[in-house]
Parts: sequence; C-alpha cells; structure tokens
Amino acid sequence: MFSSFYPVVAGRTSDIQSNLRSLFQVQTSKAGINRLQDQLTTGRKILTPSEDPTSSIRIMQFQREQEFRTQAITNLNSSTSFLNGTESSLSDIQSIVNDMRGLTVSAASNLNSPSERDAIVSEVDSSINRLLASANSKFQDRYLFSGSSVSTSPVAYHRTAIRFYGDEKSLLTVADSGQTIASNVTGQRALGVQSAGVVSTVDLAPAAIPSTRLDDLNGGSGVSPGAISFTDGNEKVTIDLAAAGNLNDVLSLVNGQVKLGGRDVQLSLQTNGTLSVQYADGLPGVIRIDNVGAGYTATDLGIATTVASPGLPIVSPSLDPILKLTTKLSQLNDGAGFDATQGFRITQGDRSYTVVVGTAQTVEDIFNAIRKSGAAMTADITADGRSIQIRSTESGTDFSIGENGGLLATRLGIRTQTANTRLDQFNYGRGVRVADGSEINIRKNDGSIFSVDLSGSVTVQDVMDRINNNVANADASTKVTAQLNAVGNGLTISSVLPALGAPNPQPIAITALQGSQTAWDLGLIPVGQSTVVGTVTATDSRIVGVDGNPQEVRGIFNSMLRFRDAVQTGDSGAIARASDLLDQDLERIGTSRSSLGVSLLQIDDLNRNHEDRFNDLKASESKYLDADLASTITELNGRQIAYEAGLKLLADNNRLNLFNYI
Repeated sequence: MFSSFYPVVAGRTSDIQSNLRSLFQVQTSKAGINRLQDQLTTGRKILTPSEDPTSSIRIMQFQREQEFRTQAITNLNSSTSFLNGTESSLSDIQSIVNDMRGLTVSAASNLNSPSERDAIVSEVDSSINRLLASANSKFQDRYLFSGSSVSTSPVAYHRTAIRFYGDEKSLLTVADSGQTIASNVTGQRALGVQSAGVVSTVDLAPAAIPSTRLDDLNGGSGVSPGAISFTDGNEKVTIDLAAAGNLNDVLSLVNGQVKLGGRDVQLSLQTNGTLSVQYADGLPGVIRIDNVGAGYTATDLGIATTVASPGLPIVSPSLDPILKLTTKLSQLNDGAGFDATQGFRITQGDRSYTVVVGTAQTVEDIFNAIRKSGAAMTADITADGRSIQIRSTESGTDFSIGENGGLLATRLGIRTQTANTRLDQFNYGRGVRVADGSEINIRKNDGSIFSVDLSGSVTVQDVMDRINNNVANADASTKVTAQLNAVGNGLTISSVLPALGAPNPQPIAITALQGSQTAWDLGLIPVGQSTVVGTVTATDSRIVGVDGNPQEVRGIFNSMLRFRDAVQTGDSGAIARASDLLDQDLERIGTSRSSLGVSLLQIDDLNRNHEDRFNDLKASESKYLDADLASTITELNGRQIAYEAGLKLLADNNRLNLFNYI
C-alpha cells in the first residue's frame, strides 16, 4: 500500500536514498513548471530542437518555405513597381506617337507652304526630344528600357541619328519554385531600337577539332555518355567514355587501349572534322563498333557499324558541332576556312566602316572587330548555333553590309545584297518596278546600243543575266558586264575599253526607257535622272550603282526621323511610308502594353497564391510549434500542486529523520 503514496518510496530503502528520490521529484516538478512558464511566456511549445526532433524538422521545413514565399512576394512587389513605371512611360510614348500619326495626314498635303513645313519639322523635333526623355526614364535609379544595362542611358543622338546603347536582355526575378518572371520591358520589344538581324545565309559548318566538347556535337544535342565496344569477331574490347568531356578525351581513351588480335586500333580526327577508325598498321581487317547496353555513344559519334565486315577505314559523317565564340575561323567551311584578310564594309548613313579581321582567329574576334570599327552594330550567334547575325542599333539611317574588295561578307553569308537577293525585297520591301518590255538601253563602248527587257526577273542574278547574256552583247571587244560591286553593295556595269588605236572609244551609258523607274529602283540611275554615263579609267568604263536594298531599324525613332526628313524634302511618298511605319510602332507599343498588363495580372495571381500558401504554412507550423494556452495553464496548475506536495513531503521526511533525533 505504501507504493501508492507518490513520490514517497516504499520498501527497504535508506533515508539518504529516500531523500534523494524526493529531492529529484521536486526538482523535476520545478523544471516542468519552468518549462510550462516558458511556454506561456513565449507561446511556443518547443523552445529547442532537442525537445522534439521530429516536430523540429517539420517546423524548420515550414519556416524555410515561408522565407521563400516571403522573398518571392518581395520580388513580385518590386517587379510590380518597375512594371507600373514602365507602363506609365509607355502610355506617354503611345500618346506622342498617336499625335505624330495624326500629323502625317496634314503633312502629306501638297499645299503646305515652306513655313508650314518648318513648323511641322519643329513639332516633330520637339516630339522626338519628348520620346527620348520617356525612353530614358528611370525608376529607383534604374533605366527602364536599357535591358540588363540598367545604369546606361538607352538612347541618345549621334550626329543626326539616334543610337541605342542598352541591350535586349530581360531582367528575370524568382516568382515561384522553378518559375521566373521578367521585371522589365526591353527597348527593342517596346520601341524597336534594333534592326532585324542580318542573318547569315550560309551554314558556316565548323569542323570538329580535338578541343571540341562532346556536348556541342550533333547540332548541340551532344553525345550521350556511355561505353562503346570494338570487336573483330573473335576478341572484344569495351571502352567506357562516360567521363570524356571533349574529343581529345575520346581519342586518349581509345588509342593505345584497344587491341584486336594483337593489332592496335587507331581512332583519329580528320581535318574536315570527321572521325576515322582503322588498324594502326594500315592493313585491312575486321573492326565492328557498337553501343554498349542501352547507350547510343557510338551512334552519336558516327562510328557505329551496321554490317558484319565494314570496309576500313570506318569514317563518321560530320560531327556537326555548333558555332561558338571560341570557334576558330580555320574550322569553318568544314575545316577549309577562308581568306579573311580583306575584311568587309558596313555602311550606315553617309559613313562607311571597314571591319578589319586579318588577324582574327575566332568568331569572337570578328565580333570584336565589328565593335571596334565604330559602326553601331551588334553581332551574335544565331539560336540554332549554325550561323551569325548582325543588327544595327542606329535609327534614322540606312545600313548595308558589303565587300571590301574580297569575298568575306559573302562567305560569312552577311552581305545584304547578293546575286540571290530577291527584287521584291528592294527599297524597304517596295520592290523593283518592272514593266513588260524593255526598261533600259545600254550604250556600249563602240556607241552601239542594246535594250534590256527585265520583265519576269526575280533576283539580282536574273538582272545580271539579262545584261550579260543579251544577244546584242556577245561581242567580246564591246561586251558590257554586270556584276556585284567589289566594294560595298550595288551593281557595277562595266566594259573593257578597246585596244589602243581603236576608233572612237566611248564611255558606256545607261538610259531609262519609256519613263521606266526600274533603273532607279535597282540603284543604277540616280532618282529623277534618265541617263547616267560611265566613268572612264585607264582600262575600262564603268557605272557603279548604289545599294538598292538598304536595311534599317524599324522602330519609333526611325519612323520619326524618317517623317521629319520627308517633311523637309516635301516627299509625299516618304511621308506616306513614315505614316505606315508609325502605325507599326503603335501596334508594337500596344502589344507591349498588353503583354505588360498580362504580366501584372500574373504577378497578382502569384502574390495571392504565395499569401494563401504562406497562411497554410503558418497554420501547419503553429500546429507543431505554438503552445495550447488553455492546456498549458491546466498542466501548470497540476505541476504546481505536485511541486508543493513534494516540498511538503520532503520537509516532513527530513524533519522525521533528522530533527526528531537531535
């Protein structure tokens, strides 16, 4: 029965042990009271992870996700602020462009006096300055339309043109797990400050070299990691290439490691970028190569065999590496490379820039040469990794890319007027006006004249063929030749002068017939003139035409500058074209504002989701972390009663064992 009197210990125990047990129970009760008082003070059920490790792990998981949600909400709120600032600027820009679009109607009138045209020009200049201010607007000391170059003013006048100095990179912020959202609208997307890319029309076809990474092969699809096997039908050797990073690693892992019938198998990389497998002694034999297991390594390397006795050497197809900044020029053209000493020429407005790449070793060197030339151009590699593209960042001027006496621009595929250029692309897409019948007369060096019918011509090559192959142009001594300009762009019409002493040599000439505008559109005769006479040199007479296929930036600044120039010259056709360009700008701005509104709605949805999830996490955390005050108070009262009872029993026990025997 004594065992029911807790915490008094019954049985045969010493007084010291009884006292120690009673003291332990008192201390335990006191510790429990202190813990419950801490829970009441802090409101927390768990104060240290060691009290409940399982619950603590869950609590920390909830808290980490709460921190992530809190940061995501902060990110989204910041993005909202920047996007609202962008929306305000775009609204101002759209209003200005709308006003200018309306002004084109009155400016197109032929009844405007010079003073009225001057007033329109002044209004356009004022609007351009307002557009510059809006495009260069800042929010929280960050330029809104400069892409990732947030500390760089996006646009500014450069002579009579306007150049863009930012980039088109979006600023991404973490919006949710695995999800980002752009917190800016790039200048290109909203305003059109870069031209469409002059994309290379040729596959530069780089050849693989030993340092080429396996991930860059097969058009960027790479080589699956795994093993390959070699066999001669009797003996089999397996080589694991999973650790190989580039082709040199593959060569090192295979060569010297594979012997079949006592003969070394040699894997080599050819100058054209293909792999070759044969016996090192060069003698015939059998080598079969296969993937191991479910892998595709041998197939991806192009050396997997499909017949029992393949002929040697086994040669892979092109490994098709993608173009990279570090790609050497000697790798291009399937390893043949090409002569780059002449460079190429970029023309912007009335200025020409020679891109000197004679010492260039890599694709990046060419891009650096473009930047160093002074031209307002950017260059990068196309998304498919097969070619390059060049874009102008100067609004209000024409630009073109042509040769500088060599063929580099053509071989790079970036010449803006080639033999294959379609005539309907000329003159900003208006094309070449070709009527039925003869359009031009050409006078030869002997004074005779032949007519050229260009009807049905589709490309520049068609035009040159109609001239070069004309039945009246067959005599070698008087032949007139049409070809692309050796420097810059356009067509050159030339004829070798007769030998010394020949009678009455004359310069060649071109005349437009029947009011035809074909020669104007082709750039052979200056607009407004009907005849052009060739320049005589020591050896020939030639007419060097101008580029009939100019390129331009399509955006609000280009449209405004074109509009101003058209008003100054009184060119109603150019004013009408500027009006169409402004319509395109309004559509671009409207699309940007619409997508911006979609982004803001998406941010609102994400914010609500984060807040709801945060509340759920807080509730889950509270379940494991927060104390139930009612039950804690009840438990505390019980602990206090037990504590007081323990003290009383301890005191009585000590008085009985000590004071009664003094």
